[in-house]
Amino acid sequence: MVDGKLMRRPFRIIVSAILILVGCWTVHYHWPQRSIRFHSYSYSEEEARQLSSHPEAQYAHGMHAWLQQQPERAARFFRQAVSQDVLFFDAWLRLAETEAAAGRNEKARAILAFTAGMTDQVFRWKWSQMVLARELGMEKYLYRNTNYLLSRKVLEQDALQLLHTHLGGEAPAVLAVLEPENRAAYLDWLMRWGLTDESLTVWQAMTAGAEPDRETALRVAHFLVVHKRIAESMDIWRKYTGICGLTNPGFEAEITGLGFDWYHWGEKDGNWDLKRVETEAVEGNYALKITFNGHKNISFQHLHQIFEVTPQEKYRLTYAWKSNWITTDEGPFVEVVGYDQQGLYRAGPMITGTQGWQEESIEFEVPADCHAAVVRLRRRTSMRFDAKIRGTVWLDNFRLVRIETGVRKADGNGTNHLQPG
Repeated sequence: MVDGKLMRRPFRIIVSAILILVGCWTVHYHWPQRSIRFHSYSYSEEEARQLSSHPEAQYAHGMHAWLQQQPERAARFFRQAVSQDVLFFDAWLRLAETEAAAGRNEKARAILAFTAGMTDQVFRWKWSQMVLARELGMEKYLYRNTNYLLSRKVLEQDALQLLHTHLGGEAPAVLAVLEPENRAAYLDWLMRWGLTDESLTVWQAMTAGAEPDRETALRVAHFLVVHKRIAESMDIWRKYTGICGLTNPGFEAEITGLGFDWYHWGEKDGNWDLKRVETEAVEGNYALKITFNGHKNISFQHLHQIFEVTPQEKYRLTYAWKSNWITTDEGPFVEVVGYDQQGLYRAGPMITGTQGWQEESIEFEVPADCHAAVVRLRRRTSMRFDAKIRGTVWLDNFRLVRIETGVRKADGNGTNHLQPG
């Protein structure tokens, strides 16, 4: 029994020694990979040699050399990385950059063609390929990848910026390389940058091919009227809404804040409330109710509509309103001002206290070169001690009439009808 134990002891010692040796070898072998795992490289030549069998480490050393403006050294590391992992596309694309930087464009083009073919339906490398394609003059890949990103709504703004810049800001040239379904994204990008002429070019191309949806059309009309392209905006507005003259004059529809509709906005302190109401209309089913809450001596100009006018014509704007306990000497009033030209200003009377429904009118003549005006509800700040405005005013039934011979009068839908002068 004792002899058996003595015989097993040397065996255990040998096994333990073997395990210790294997453990030491494992630690020795894997210790360099600590740098890879934690990205804690020293970027020394010795480290590069120790990690020569690890493509990700060679890539990291290549990137470090590239950022240190050592393209040839970086290219050596990138070549080592792809030689060990032929599907390491990040390293392939960086190698193409270094080849291009060294003037070896044919090699760079060959690498780009290889990676593009291998990753045709993979998003990850599209942007890098686009930038490289632009640098190398390989426009086929630039255009194809741009359409790929736009069709998937990925990096839209960046892709369009790159394409638009590459083609010198010429919208027709961009349209020539965009797939038809991606024109709407380009139109949105142009409007975001306030490029009116280019936006009109794209809009005309879209309408020539197919009928855009109403929502897109109204956004374009809104963009154009904000940039004071009145004629083009009104053409779109008429076509897609059927409205001429005032829009939603009796507040029978929800206010959209687009194009030639009413605009309104509030403010954070709650000094007023604005809403459509059914029970107070003088005509139709709805009126607009504005309640001032008596917190401050406010200046109010937060309800208005832009409308088309003809230069050097005379108009009469009529509207109905009433009030309930409007305080202070400065009450609300309606005014008409020029939108795309100065020289037009007319204001109606103020309303204060409590008044029943009544009709008011403002007559005005449009200056030369003025094609749009604004009707707006205003209240100026008061100079009196009791200046905090409180109370409610209701608005309804706006009408616009041209008061020359051959008058055109807007009906309840904002449509003009010819009437005798």
